[in-house]
Amino acid sequence: MAKYELYDSIFEPICVINHDNEIIYYNHFFASFFKKSPRVLKKSPKLSALFSGFDIEHFLEDIHDVKVGPEVEIFLDDQTFYHVVIKVIESENNEKVICFNDISIEKNLYTKYRFQIEELKQIHNQIIQADKLSTIGEITATISHEISNPLTIASGNIELISVLLSGEELKEQSIINESISDTRESIDRITKIVKGLKSFLHNKDSEKKFMSLEDIIDKSLSLLKLPLEQNQIELDFTPSISSIVKVNPIEIEQVIINLITNAIHALTEAQTASPKINIKISSNDVCYLLTINDNGPGIPKENQDKIFDSFFTTKEVGEGTGLGLSISSKIIDSYSGSLELMDTKSGCEFQITLPKMETTTFTDSELSTNNEFKKVLVIDNEPKILNLFTNYFAQGPITLIFASNAIEAKRILDGTDVDAIISDYDMPKVNGVEFARDIIDLGIQAPTYIMSGVADRSKIEKNKEVKGFIEKPFSKEDILNMLGIKNEEQG
Repeated sequence: MAKYELYDSIFEPICVINHDNEIIYYNHFFASFFKKSPRVLKKSPKLSALFSGFDIEHFLEDIHDVKVGPEVEIFLDDQTFYHVVIKVIESENNEKVICFNDISIEKNLYTKYRFQIEELKQIHNQIIQADKLSTIGEITATISHEISNPLTIASGNIELISVLLSGEELKEQSIINESISDTRESIDRITKIVKGLKSFLHNKDSEKKFMSLEDIIDKSLSLLKLPLEQNQIELDFTPSISSIVKVNPIEIEQVIINLITNAIHALTEAQTASPKINIKISSNDVCYLLTINDNGPGIPKENQDKIFDSFFTTKEVGEGTGLGLSISSKIIDSYSGSLELMDTKSGCEFQITLPKMETTTFTDSELSTNNEFKKVLVIDNEPKILNLFTNYFAQGPITLIFASNAIEAKRILDGTDVDAIISDYDMPKVNGVEFARDIIDLGIQAPTYIMSGVADRSKIEKNKEVKGFIEKPFSKEDILNMLGIKNEEQG
């Protein structure tokens, strides 16, 4: 059949069938693909006789011009199987041209690489865990000492109470009460240390949540208190601004502990006079800047371009993994931030840049694929409240954008439209009602609702700028009712 000769030059299995789905033409590649001799194929068998696993007869029933099938698995008589995409084109005289696009190699490669990626993820997690263990290993002795002190106090108090209780008359009640109080404080101190270590080493929660950057730093420093004291290193950290970020706090703790531990080592090895580490938080319009610097010898210029490379270390073999800064950099990168070594005249300074929550949550809302959800701006500087909203509406029916103060909120409203605003009443500089007035003056029509645990409801609701009021603590149902949205979970 001369009219089909063109198909012989195509390296895809192609055949032509008649109105009874019988093969009336096939190219060379078709015969080798289905492992059928020309003698068999010249008998005009039905296409369905060549393979199983897919109902080709049903697929061919409704063809209009061109039809492309899904990815399917077909099996030959010898149980050879292929992953194919079947394409059909209507031709003249009720004939159909069928091409079998073999994607078996691509499918096998995809499966192979998917497993390899999973293995790489597991290895990556193991490397991060190894770095944590390495960090903890370096401060184990100091942690042991930190626990031993309160244990000694508790043990001594118990012995004292035992002696006092063994007497015939109980006259030293005040001493017993004081001993019990000291013992409780000691046990609380041990519990806090152990919980901190457990949380750091066995983090199973990979979810991001709103956290105060200051709280993350304080928790990190609690694990480094003793090595700082033992090496007589002064640490200065006096937060001057409130900073809320959406992160996995354990990951950020790991970065901070790594940077401060490196600073402790540098100051100790150099025997720096009056060693000091400074931690400072500042901000610009979109990011928080966390700087950690020390007055040690700094990093030699020849090493500055290598410090973020995996396995680069200046320590003796067995003393360091060379992974700390590499892992720290990748952690910060995952939050669209950066970890940089800053150019300083003396000492060493690292700067961590993390996007403000208004940036991350605005981006998340813009990437939301559900346009049916109402977009709501929530303003509060309490991470627990922000996390509560996140947990309530992770699956809808509203999309959330967050801000921690009126300035951030106005920046968001300047660039995007929202359906409603829920603002805490107690905010820095302006309260919720004043904010509602301000945005009306700016021409923003979205209704503003106020939430508070202390404000007088009746006074707030008298303000025409306020659409409604919700009292803390509140439930998901309370919020939806206030917004006039039906809770689909309850039918």
